[in-house]
Amino acid sequence: MPNIDLDNEFLELFYNITNSKPPKDLTLIDLKKQLITIVDTLKELNENAKKPIYSRAISPFPPEEEEEKNGPAILVVDDLGVITYQLRVLLSQFDYDVDCSQEIYDAVNKYKKRKYNYIVMDLFIPTEREGFILLTELKKMAAAAGANTVVGVITASPRRETEAQCKARGADFFLEKSSDWQNTLVGIMKKYIDADKGESSDEDEF
Repeated sequence: MPNIDLDNEFLELFYNITNSKPPKDLTLIDLKKQLITIVDTLKELNENAKKPIYSRAISPFPPEEEEEKNGPAILVVDDLGVITYQLRVLLSQFDYDVDCSQEIYDAVNKYKKRKYNYIVMDLFIPTEREGFILLTELKKMAAAAGANTVVGVITASPRRETEAQCKARGADFFLEKSSDWQNTLVGIMKKYIDADKGESSDEDEF
């Protein structure tokens, strides 16, 4: 396990690198837990994969050179830099072509320039209201372009009505950020992509 003890200097450096602002309620303990989750998840994937991936997870810095991906194009939208980095690394292991955005206007502009196959977006970016606006706008743009873009919402909100509100605005799937949600997300994405390829799956519906 790499040493990821955190201090204020590290926190300031991390958010300068990711071009984002720390949430007001974020503590060093919270960030440390998130980074531990990244390391543990990638370590688990590494044990079951043929190619090593753990070495790419021990640092919050993106790789200097990204390998060219031929897989489906995925846009990840989350205002927290540690989450966008984590999902970029996780999804890239399966040759998905991953782009990231940390605010709604950038996400809209990215979609205008490139019609993504899949979008995974956090609902609170940074507020629920803005998340609903982005979800609605993305689905409108996809419909106008005739694109069958799958949009999934991830959130830490425990409110039961949140999922229904997202589905009413066109969300194709909804995932609460609970235990092991990262691996669950990978499974959901694989299920959609296998279906697009016409491959059957014996797994239960998400």
